[in-house]
Amino acid sequence: AMGDWASGAAILIFALLWVQIFMDYRKKLLRIVPLVREAADRNREFRGQIAAAEKGAQDVVGSLEQIREEILQCEEKRQNLQVLLNPKEMIRVPGGWLQMGTNLVNHEEENPEHEVKVKGFYIDRFEVTNLQYKDFVDATGYRDPAHWFSGSFPQANLAHHPVTNVSWEDARAYAEWVGKRLPTEAEWERAARGDSNSDYPWGMTAMAQETANFDNVREGTSSVRKFPEGKSEFGVWDMCGNVGEWVNDWYDANYYESSPGSDPPGPTEGRQKVHRGGGYHCNRVDIRASARHFLPPTSYMDYIGFRCAMDDDQGQ
Repeated sequence: AMGDWASGAAILIFALLWVQIFMDYRKKLLRIVPLVREAADRNREFRGQIAAAEKGAQDVVGSLEQIREEILQCEEKRQNLQVLLNPKEMIRVPGGWLQMGTNLVNHEEENPEHEVKVKGFYIDRFEVTNLQYKDFVDATGYRDPAHWFSGSFPQANLAHHPVTNVSWEDARAYAEWVGKRLPTEAEWERAARGDSNSDYPWGMTAMAQETANFDNVREGTSSVRKFPEGKSEFGVWDMCGNVGEWVNDWYDANYYESSPGSDPPGPTEGRQKVHRGGGYHCNRVDIRASARHFLPPTSYMDYIGFRCAMDDDQGQ
């Protein structure tokens, strides 16, 4: 009997322990269930947010693609309009013969004077202005000239002055943007000297300050329209004085000795690029139409700008 009692007591104790364990488990379970439900709710919420974000991302991608397409269409329209505009703001220089260079002593880089045939081409009537270059910078995000502030030239009254502090590389980038190119040395000199092969665009002698901006009289650039008396025979303005103008050619002091007799393209390589015409600070000798100046293609100065040229489909 004693053994039965002991067994019963053991069973009772064992049962009580199991009841206690069950109650503890139930309490823990009751605490965990809300957490599980909360986790499930959060999971659903996150899934919803992810789905919404994915849809939003798809919408953004779609919008970006649409914007890109519209930008491409606008750029195509700009290029088409530029093609129509270019001949209207340029001068057609007919093909002809040019006595290029000189035989002057102490100007060996211009020697020898030699006859060159140049086919017809177009050249800008005026040097590229600050306002025109600003359009390029605004449209493309291209770097500003060094003296500009906040994406614009420093003074409003300089809008129609030639852009300066642009390197040869900058000039080429602009020319490509407007569907043009830089003129060759031969083209530039042909446009400046005309059929009469004058020393200056306006004739054989350096006239007074009514013809060009030189000798540092104005201590800076002037409007590209300021000197109608200084136009070349073909009607091109400001080819001598105001600012020197980048041309396409590499510089070689001896190039004239062996250059082709027809449309010379300049040397195939070099370290310096040619700029022509002389700046506002130059004297009468250095603004001659035959004078050659040169700098590395990455250099920029406050007396150097450029104008553009374009092929003539007729080429005569």
